[in-house]
Amino acid sequence: MNKGEIEYKAELIEKSIHTIKSSLPKTQERFSNMGLAKDGIYKQLEFAIQNLLDALNEVASSLDLGAISYQGIVEKLHEENIIDDELKEKLDFLVQLREVLIYNYDILNDEIAFRNMEECLQFLEEGLKFLRSFLEGEE
Repeated sequence: MNKGEIEYKAELIEKSIHTIKSSLPKTQERFSNMGLAKDGIYKQLEFAIQNLLDALNEVASSLDLGAISYQGIVEKLHEENIIDDELKEKLDFLVQLREVLIYNYDILNDEIAFRNMEECLQFLEEGLKFLRSFLEGEE
């Protein structure tokens, strides 16, 4: 397992979460009118999700789980009881959100995104917590 790679990805996730929290305005209207800065928030969210999924891929690879897609990685980690039902559900959501952020950006709804941003960040934080506890268990 590339422990250093997972730690690096964890740091990037943490940095993205902080950047989003410190950049997010108080109101949905302000968020919708942010222009390129709003796109930057979406990009940081995508980047954090990507880093979480890449780190989970490192975990799955180190355990020889043989998953080939991000959805498959989440499934395998769940099947092997490495992640619980609740975390699996949250990671499934993040995998789907990543797809929208990358491939269907034009269908994003700023109002819904703003309303759910805190929950998305919480899901990322829970993924980050899992990574850190996994690394501690590997020492």
